[in-house]
Amino acid sequence: MAAIWNALHKAYLLLNYEWADPRAQSLPLITRPFTVLGLVAAYALFVKRLGPWIMRDRKPFELKTTLIVYNVLQIIANIYIFYMLASQFWFTTYSWWCEPIDTSNSPSALEMIRIVNLYFWLKAADLLDTIFFVLRKKNNQISFLHLYHHSNMVLLGWVGVKYFPGGHGTFLGLINTFVHTCMYTYYLIAVIYPHNIWWKKYVTQLQLVQQMIVGLHLAQLFVSNPCNFPMFGPTVLVPQSIFLVLLFSHFYQRTYCRKAAQDTKAKAS
Repeated sequence: MAAIWNALHKAYLLLNYEWADPRAQSLPLITRPFTVLGLVAAYALFVKRLGPWIMRDRKPFELKTTLIVYNVLQIIANIYIFYMLASQFWFTTYSWWCEPIDTSNSPSALEMIRIVNLYFWLKAADLLDTIFFVLRKKNNQISFLHLYHHSNMVLLGWVGVKYFPGGHGTFLGLINTFVHTCMYTYYLIAVIYPHNIWWKKYVTQLQLVQQMIVGLHLAQLFVSNPCNFPMFGPTVLVPQSIFLVLLFSHFYQRTYCRKAAQDTKAKAS
């Protein structure tokens, strides 16, 4: 038993300290994995159990003002991160084909850590989407895709800050903040003008295309990796992108294609 404990302890020290980027070690929620794991576990518990139990005999909250403020703040935050990644890195100094992680303490390297950390906090804030669904008793919108994607992005954001705060993998943040700017703009309009907005399905198409582009951008490192970017990222994220493409495709087909076919059939009969 003592040998097993010592092996686990050594593995923990290796994962949590030796492999971690020392520049990000002291950031809030980053020091130890238990904090972020606890956050995701509490989120899942509230969404699946505690929240529905609390709301079971209550009327749904409207939350219109809250949602307007939340969506506006999300739009501003996503635009800011996209602008910083684009103007200081991806559209200026970064290589689109292979970009290493700058492990120095230069101003640009430390700025990238700040941006990656801010992106992680933004993914944590995204969890409020589901909390609002629960409080508004819209549990039908809490799909496996929704829960999986939100939880997974928080965990991936944490890994990005702790181990890979910069380089090739930050392209995910660039394209994701652009997509989320469009998505939260749609949500804001839907709150203010709650009707069937014709471009709703195009937001889903954009999310689907995002996963394809991110997967391809990372997969190219399997062919050529001249900058020696750590292959842990592509090894984890490429299968992740493929899985999300399948999930988003299924959601799109079920939500839009099948519904359109049913509407056509109903009109014909």
